[in-house]
Amino acid sequence: MPTQSHQQESGNHDHRFLSGSVARTINDQTFEPSPLMMTTHTSPGQIIRVLLVDDEPDLLEIAKIFLERGGNFTVEINSSASSSLDLLKSGHYDVIVSDYLMPGMDGIEFLKAVRESGNTIPFILFTGKGREEVVIDAINKGVTFYMQKGGEPLAQYAELSHKIHLAVDHYRSELMLRETNDVLNAILDASPNGIGLVRERTLQWVNDSLARMLGYTSVELIGTHLCNLYENEETYQKISEQIVKELKENGRSIVTTRFLHKQGFAIDCEIHIAPLDKGNLHFGHMIMMTDISRKLTAARELDDIAAFPHLELTPVIEINMEGRITYFNDAAIGDLIRYGNGARLESFIPTDIHEILGDIDRVELQSVSRTVKVGQTSFDVHITLSSRFRIARISAVQIVDKVKDESAT
Repeated sequence: MPTQSHQQESGNHDHRFLSGSVARTINDQTFEPSPLMMTTHTSPGQIIRVLLVDDEPDLLEIAKIFLERGGNFTVEINSSASSSLDLLKSGHYDVIVSDYLMPGMDGIEFLKAVRESGNTIPFILFTGKGREEVVIDAINKGVTFYMQKGGEPLAQYAELSHKIHLAVDHYRSELMLRETNDVLNAILDASPNGIGLVRERTLQWVNDSLARMLGYTSVELIGTHLCNLYENEETYQKISEQIVKELKENGRSIVTTRFLHKQGFAIDCEIHIAPLDKGNLHFGHMIMMTDISRKLTAARELDDIAAFPHLELTPVIEINMEGRITYFNDAAIGDLIRYGNGARLESFIPTDIHEILGDIDRVELQSVSRTVKVGQTSFDVHITLSSRFRIARISAVQIVDKVKDESAT
């Protein structure tokens, strides 16, 4: 038991807790809960598991009786803060209610140890110690609520019961929200579509799919203003005006535009934009982006077959200044499978490509031709250079053996 000086300093002893009508009421089991203790909370019917820590056994027993009879609590009591740390490792509790002044480890040290272990469980300091510096220290260490002992027991334990419910309900709500956000983030991250959050026309968050489409990491893209992704200021302004107009009229917008890949070439994109708050278009938007470059390439080639026979649905490959492939169409894969006999896409690239790329700055657009072999099949390749986007576009056409073709007819 605590010494007399300990009792006087702590201010924990209102002897109405230990004798007289309160003790007899508890023993006779005639205690009627306060209306405050019966308040409906957000988790009605859910048992709340309380770890109650105090070095005074009599107060522990009385608090346990009051709480368990006045609310949906299961209370486990312990007289030592240090041993309570072991209980937290092996047991599961919803809230800790702890005295402040205890031998060995006081309530603040107990709170600090709990938080340093990474445990965010609600923590209520329930003590007779009322100095301002104790309250400030408790708040700095992460206490959920601070309550002083003393006063009329029924009202005091009703208030403690209410504080426990508030703390646990808030904590459970936070956990549910966190779990919901984790699930949502997992869905967004797993999506093959590029998804991002935009505020003030600046990317605040992007998933890996969007970052990969543009050749960046997610970290590199966050904080990027959208104007930096467009080919030029004119296109950016035009698309921005279209988006604003459609959002005001329809509450959403769908645009087709071109974004620049990190390596300098353009990507045709279809972008769906939806506001986070339809009543406040400045609050932010979610965007979903799809790379439609291949689809548009096929459409353009179909439209231009009559004028440009070599642009029929034949292999198309784009490479950067280092000679690495940055784009290829389905026809390139098809012909590689058909004729390649284990060859790679690089078979479509002529051996002197680095010398060809070295001339990229001489003319804005220029074209050179070469012959390559994919497996045993020869192709004419037409290489178009763009100094603006720093890429070379290779269109390949299979060379037909005219002698064999004529004899077949």
